[in-house]
Amino acid sequence: MFEILSKISIRESPGDYGEPLIKNAQSVPLAIENFHPLNPLENVKIGFVDGGNNILFLSPGQAVHMIRLYYSIFKDSKKMEYGRYTFILDTRIMVEENAFDVRIYDVNSSYIFPERMRIGIEEIDEREKIAGIGAYLRRIGEWLLVSRIMDRCDIIVRDGSLQTGEKKEYEYANRVFEHVNASTIIGFSKTCSLLTTGGYSLVAAIHHLSRMHGIKAPWYYHPVAKNISTIRGDMFVVKLHPFSEYAFRVEVYPENKAEKALGSLIPQSNDPTFIGYPYGLIDADVNARITEEEAKIYRNLLYNNADEFSRLQANAMNAHELISEVR
Repeated sequence: MFEILSKISIRESPGDYGEPLIKNAQSVPLAIENFHPLNPLENVKIGFVDGGNNILFLSPGQAVHMIRLYYSIFKDSKKMEYGRYTFILDTRIMVEENAFDVRIYDVNSSYIFPERMRIGIEEIDEREKIAGIGAYLRRIGEWLLVSRIMDRCDIIVRDGSLQTGEKKEYEYANRVFEHVNASTIIGFSKTCSLLTTGGYSLVAAIHHLSRMHGIKAPWYYHPVAKNISTIRGDMFVVKLHPFSEYAFRVEVYPENKAEKALGSLIPQSNDPTFIGYPYGLIDADVNARITEEEAKIYRNLLYNNADEFSRLQANAMNAHELISEVR
């Protein structure tokens, strides 16, 4: 095993990165002229939004999901306010209607979601089926929460891309973009799978290019591509701290406010927990998270109180998890 692994090269340093490879966009060749310095911007109210989800009960025809949404508003790196909301989703498949019927229990009486939603089966990835409802409604919930707080913030940072895939999620996101007014929306992605035409990580290629030419952070890189039809606003790559080992894909809407919006994240990016990453997003991730330990408590409660047929339905889906727990 060690001999095989030692033969696999993970030390490659390319002479030619290739160009950004972004679907439905005009690629812009990588160049040092596209790096721009960032200056810190203070005295702004920045909202951070994230969500988490987990499955509590799963069978082919019924699923119970738990969703948690969280927001915080910071000013000068101090948390001014926050909200944390939990929801239980009872989802059942309506075969003849080709839809999922979702009853939503609002634990904290936040009134973010309606009490009931109907989701077309075609809206969920075929591979995920009913198990995908939780993540789907969690993303919709994040947009609803952004909409609720954006008038109280100068800038809102959402964990993940501003890109929306499914039809219903796009509708909720579009309502946010249409009513942005004085706010700026940032989509900050922890990870990025975008490639160059050379088959390399796009973010890594840009980050490596900065190092090869001694470009000191904080900086933003733009343009990455032109006429990107799959996102609202524009795409940037940013590095927020000179000692960080990380650069990130970031999207900003409207794009003409990008420089100030990105500069506002610099004072947020000094925390040693993850230097170079906005602390507000760390706070949001921790508070929105539904751990396996927490979910297991509610999962066992549901399963133990289920009738025999419901347990048999769950058993049609859970053998893999039981075997995975064998030590």
